[in-house]
Amino acid sequence: MKKAFTIVELIITMVILSIVAYIASDLITKTFINYNHTQALQRANLKVEIALNEIANRLDDAILNTIIKRASATNTALAPIDNAPINYEVLEWIGKARDSFQAINPNNNLPGWSGFCNIKKSTATKIYTPGSDLTFANNIIKQLSNNQASLTSSTVALFFPGNYEYNSVGYTGTNSNGLSLIKTFNNNEKSLTLVSNPSKRITEKYYLSWSAYAIVPTNCTNNVCDLYLRYNFRPWKGQDYNSPQALNPNNNKLLATNVSVFKTYATQNRIHIKLCIRERYGFGANNTISLCKEKVVFK
Repeated sequence: MKKAFTIVELIITMVILSIVAYIASDLITKTFINYNHTQALQRANLKVEIALNEIANRLDDAILNTIIKRASATNTALAPIDNAPINYEVLEWIGKARDSFQAINPNNNLPGWSGFCNIKKSTATKIYTPGSDLTFANNIIKQLSNNQASLTSSTVALFFPGNYEYNSVGYTGTNSNGLSLIKTFNNNEKSLTLVSNPSKRITEKYYLSWSAYAIVPTNCTNNVCDLYLRYNFRPWKGQDYNSPQALNPNNNKLLATNVSVFKTYATQNRIHIKLCIRERYGFGANNTISLCKEKVVFK
């Protein structure tokens, strides 16, 4: 006859199984937590990389000496990035009209604007820019700005090196004497007629711009913000990144959420951008990780 288990044996078996189950469940829990932690790190890394690359690519087209920082999205205090306080939150600059410069009209193999000025032929109010297709440039600018800017409405600015600094391009809403506004153009003779500004020194090289750009932390709660790129606003026309056209969803691009750190500063000819993003993992409200990266853009 088969001998039955005693009570003691059953209890010992149950205890052993309980210990094994506890160890197994603990291992499964830790594995699940580690998996979620790794996934959160990967998500945070991807978000930081995408945001930093977007900022760097845009900033790469900044017109020299127009890069500034502001104290906050509601504070008008500003300073050039080279000596702005590190805690100033908003990064802002005026960008070259890259699309109309790099795009080539397939009909004549000319860019929208060449960046070259014939100084022998030009005057203070009319410049000649050989190698340009100004009609092509005007169409691109109108389309990108949703008809807010064009080469026939004194909304597009021309920058000649040596004429402007950060405080003469309209950031303060009063002084935009460092640039020239384009009144109209003649594509047949490759000329741009400018709004009269006799203090300008015409040089062989110029930059053309229809918009400023700003990286703005918004919706901040407990030191965590959303980070937006805003554009299609013109400081030389008294507009800023809180203007209606800049807040239009087409011109107000969300770069990242849950941003805990956004810092920028300049050293010599480099701009440093530091970005930290928090990411939740697991089910606990306090289960968060923070990932930080820094990118450098040469001025």
